[in-house]
Amino acid sequence: MPIALNSAFNSNSLIKDTIASQLRLDILAGRLVPGEPIVEGKWATQLGVAQSSIRAALHILESEGFVERGQGRSARVARIPMENIPHFFAVRSALEGLAARLVTERRADLAGLDQLVADMRSAVTCRNLAAFYERDLRFHLTLCERAGNPVLTQMLRRLLVPLFTFVIIRTHEEMGETERWTRSIAQHEEILAVIREGDPKRAEEEVGKILSYFSTDIDELTRERSRSGQERG
Repeated sequence: MPIALNSAFNSNSLIKDTIASQLRLDILAGRLVPGEPIVEGKWATQLGVAQSSIRAALHILESEGFVERGQGRSARVARIPMENIPHFFAVRSALEGLAARLVTERRADLAGLDQLVADMRSAVTCRNLAAFYERDLRFHLTLCERAGNPVLTQMLRRLLVPLFTFVIIRTHEEMGETERWTRSIAQHEEILAVIREGDPKRAEEEVGKILSYFSTDIDELTRERSRSGQERG
C-alpha cells in the first residue's frame, strides 16, 4: 500500500528514507515479490514525490541487497535462484569465517550477541518465527560489525539480507516443532564459544563448518517446501 508523505517529510533525506522504509516493509511482507519491477515514475506519481526521491530510496535498498538493477538499469526486487543458494552459502561461509577470525583477534565484546541468542530462545518458546529470524539475521550482522572491517561488513550485509529475506525466512510459514530451532540456537552458541576460546584460526575454521551445517539445513528445508508445494498442486 502506498505511503502518505506529508509536510512532516519535507527534507529530501527524510523523504527518501521514508520511501525506502515502506518499500522494505512491502518486500519483507511479500507485497512486492522477487523479480517484480519497481518503476520510478509509477511510484513517484502514486506518492506525489519527485522521481529523484524514488531513485534515492532505491539506491538505499540496492545497497542493502533488497533491490537489484538489470542491464537496462531498471530496479527490481532482488531474487535468488534456488540453484544459486549453495554458492551464496559458500561465499558466506568464507566471509563469516574471516569475521570470526577478526572478532577473535580483537577480543571484541560479545554481550550483545549473547542477548540475541537469548532472544532467539525466547522466540522459540513463543513460537514466533518472524522474531526468531529477525534476531538470527541480526546476530550474524552484529558478528560482522564486531570484526571492525567496514568493507567486510558491507559485503556480508549485501549477502545476508537477501539470503534471509528471499530464502531463509520463506522456507517456513510457521515454527511448528522446536527441535530444528533449538539445534540452530546450539550452533549459534557454539560460534560464541569458539570465539571466546581465543584461537583466531580455530574460530575461522569452526564457524565455516557451522555455516556448512546451516547450508545443509536450508537445502533440506527448501526441498521439503518444494515437495510440499508439488503435492498440494
